[in-house]
Amino acid sequence: MAQILKLKDTDRPIRDFFSTYRTATEECVIQGEDNQTVAAVLPAKQYEIYQDYRRRREQNFAVVDRIREKMKGFDPEEVQARIDQAVEEVKAESRAKRRPA
Repeated sequence: MAQILKLKDTDRPIRDFFSTYRTATEECVIQGEDNQTVAAVLPAKQYEIYQDYRRRREQNFAVVDRIREKMKGFDPEEVQARIDQAVEEVKAESRAKRRPA
């Protein structure tokens, strides 16, 4: 479970907070007066994992963006028809290979 720090409790020096928190293994959620989350502090390892996730996500979407750019000007219905045809051909080949000779 996350550690909770209320904004009203943050009058202590931030250095004290982080020196206490530096060995924590879970995130710390900072809440406002209305108990709404206003921020979260992650342990360094979790932050590194999050950053790796974001980098991979950006790379994956860059691939999608490149494909979209190359596909400009193609009729989506024609592309889908060709995809459907290719899928059917692969399925037919697969069925033919499974049939006893």
